[in-house]
Amino acid sequence: MRSLFALGLAVAAFAAVGSVRANELVVLDAKGVELAAGAKIDGSAKLTLPAGARLTLVAADGRTIKLRGPYEEAPAPSTQAAQANMGDALRNLMNQRGAGTAQLGVVRAAGEGVDLPDPWIVDVARSGSRCLPANAAAVLWGPSFGEATEIKIEPADRSWRARGNWPAGQDRLALPATIPISDGTSYQIDLGGNPAAIVVYRIPAALADPVAQAAWMLEKGCEDQARALARMAAR
Repeated sequence: MRSLFALGLAVAAFAAVGSVRANELVVLDAKGVELAAGAKIDGSAKLTLPAGARLTLVAADGRTIKLRGPYEEAPAPSTQAAQANMGDALRNLMNQRGAGTAQLGVVRAAGEGVDLPDPWIVDVARSGSRCLPANAAAVLWGPSFGEATEIKIEPADRSWRARGNWPAGQDRLALPATIPISDGTSYQIDLGGNPAAIVVYRIPAALADPVAQAAWMLEKGCEDQARALARMAAR
């Protein structure tokens, strides 16, 4: 049994964006081909994929491209006139995926997700997928209670369990390093008797471009966080 303890508010830094050519594509996911997430390829150059290979790419303007082998042609042969700015690219990406960014400041109805105050927090009030930077500490986000409230965490395999108190008057709890939050792992988190099943995915460190990060989040089902990232870029 491990104890949780409250830490100060953790603020995740917005990743710096390097220069990306207008026709450059970033790899989000690759299977059956020697390309890693974060790799950049020239969209106007011929790309060869063997039978069964799969490749997901994102363009500078937010377009996502999904390919399946056998494939042997340029994935984005037409050169764009100009690179979209980050905010526009994120909006294009979200609208393409139907994530609804036209009214970023509007609170969504129950069952349609929630507008997060920060893209890098783990919402523990509902079940679903959550995405975090590769090496970032996990910061839980939930309701603010008038008194300290018990929280319990355990992975799906029940190899360990942690319990402690959610601080009164706080909506966030930063987990200590002794509580492992691993990539692709399912967790049961119970806050005040309200359980939620959450799967955590760690964003590959090579994906430093926010447009690529948001696209990767959408692929993993972290729509609320991708939308929060788009709002951050629009400020």
